[in-house]
Amino acid sequence: MKKILGNKTAIILVLALLAGFGGTFAYLSMTDSSKKEEEKKDDTKEDGKIQNEKGEGLPIQEDSPKKQEPVQEGAPTGSSTNLSSLSSSVTAQKNPSDGSIEVLFYLEGSGSFTSQEKSGDAWITVKENQSYAGRGGFLAGTISSGQESKTMRVLKIESGKYSTATKEFTIKRSEVEAALGIKTYN
Repeated sequence: MKKILGNKTAIILVLALLAGFGGTFAYLSMTDSSKKEEEKKDDTKEDGKIQNEKGEGLPIQEDSPKKQEPVQEGAPTGSSTNLSSLSSSVTAQKNPSDGSIEVLFYLEGSGSFTSQEKSGDAWITVKENQSYAGRGGFLAGTISSGQESKTMRVLKIESGKYSTATKEFTIKRSEVEAALGIKTYN
């Protein structure tokens, strides 16, 4: 090869070939790592849950675990509470895929909250001591496709005790559907 091309040309050609192989190797390793990232993304289902090895949905943990103070025994269950009022509005949004309605409370401020739904004269706790960052809606519960209405409220927890409560909101399927699948209650 030296005789045909000369020393300098042969060296340049060999270096170019080596650089080409190195670039190809670097490209392949980058695409391999991007495939691994895509595989990680594929573990997330449409409903926002991550699948485990068995394909079962696991809830996504939004915040790092925080040490939470123990909450006083049992949330208030009577129809009236002696708690001060917590300002809020509610948006009920119909899920077109299964007909359920998500109930989101837009609360004043961040903190820990408990959501309840009314069953007869009693209040049943749906979510206990859930963290809310003060942005977006606090998912307080869901109305299944077979339910016509649900009455809900949210209580704020401060220093391990219930400090404030929203007013009661009654969400009716007929109202949400009449509003084309999304209705706000004030």
